Amino acid sequence: MKYQKIYTPFIEKLEDQSKKQKVIITFKNLTDRKKFISKNKTLKVIKKFDLIPSIYVDLKKDQILTFDKEKLITQIEEDQRVYLSMLDVIEILEIDDYRVSQISFTGKNINIGIIDEGVNNNFPCISDINITHHTLGKNKKIKNPKNQDITHGTIMASIISNQFKDSDDTIIGIAPHAKIHDFNISNKKKEYYFSHILEFFDKILTQNISLNILLIPFITLDPSDGKDILSLSCNTLVGKGIIIVSPAGNFGPEPHTIGSPGAAKKVITFGTLEKEIIISEFSGRGPTLDERIKPDFCLPGSKIKLPLSNKLYLSVTGTSISASIGVGMIALILEYNPEISFEEITKLLEKSSLDLNYDINAQGNGIITIPRIFKSLDLYHEKVVPFSYLIKKSLKISIEFLIGLIIIFYFLQFFKIS
Repeated sequence: MKYQKIYTPFIEKLEDQSKKQKVIITFKNLTDRKKFISKNKTLKVIKKFDLIPSIYVDLKKDQILTFDKEKLITQIEEDQRVYLSMLDVIEILEIDDYRVSQISFTGKNINIGIIDEGVNNNFPCISDINITHHTLGKNKKIKNPKNQDITHGTIMASIISNQFKDSDDTIIGIAPHAKIHDFNISNKKKEYYFSHILEFFDKILTQNISLNILLIPFITLDPSDGKDILSLSCNTLVGKGIIIVSPAGNFGPEPHTIGSPGAAKKVITFGTLEKEIIISEFSGRGPTLDERIKPDFCLPGSKIKLPLSNKLYLSVTGTSISASIGVGMIALILEYNPEISFEEITKLLEKSSLDLNYDINAQGNGIITIPRIFKSLDLYHEKVVPFSYLIKKSLKISIEFLIGLIIIFYFLQFFKIS
């Protein structure tokens, strides 16, 4: 049977007639949505989304098949569940070399959104960063994590903006001075769906929340062709000037293991590397279901030692770790040039990447290091030694050389007299 409006990957998942399923129906515009709702007054609409005009409803199979013939509808798909992807980075990314060069960006004035289980800024590593908390629904009271709750969002924020210092008194966070917007998606069931993320998308737009980068460390279990509503919504947000970053997911190593939103055309997607610079076995592989290359790049993300306090260290692994590192790197670029577009950023990252000679659908364009980014911008140079230091050094060498000549002269005279 040929279906007209049912999203192709959803067809095989249609269940029996009696069981209701979580469904998102999209429309070409708000007018068509309004007409559809008026036409189906008995239909209980749970939520409406405006970024891409759509509704969230519970439907039985027979209802879905009936709506498949509805001209006002653009697409019918499952409200898919998304899953969280779970101080060698400094060495691998050459961060130390970059920070002792003539330039040093820290993410200042860059707004980074994290859609996750909440950021607990009670830990010393991020207690001083600027964090704004947001929740879903109409409840304005924000339930912050308890003092020792180590949420996934806390890990993401700690990697991006960790303000602890290493043995050389250098801050270890990639973008320690960035501002974080914590979009807390958590719920009692710990189950997250497209509809939760789409609700935050609408909130970002209706409340005019200023964002430069948005990290979505979630991925669907099923692979995507980038035409599902979450992927399309991400593309729309990017068109409005927000850079979106996603992990490749932890469902590798087989091909076609990258879901949504990682498969979206305008989402920058990161796979994971081990310390030995090999692709992690679990890292999601492309191509997408419509045969596009994904992930876009790969970064370290396996057994990363992450300090939350002087006494508490975590070992963290997963493609979301790589994605959060990627967010920090992009924040540095945006601090240098806040007007840079998505297309310009992707071209710059491609130019700055190093091919690791793996399958392109495992590594994408390869690994990026921070110095390579700024070398591509012709901004990076090795640290210049101060002129005053050179003068002092040259005088010292000259004096030592002169003393050496005098000693040799008197030594020769002594033997000549003898």
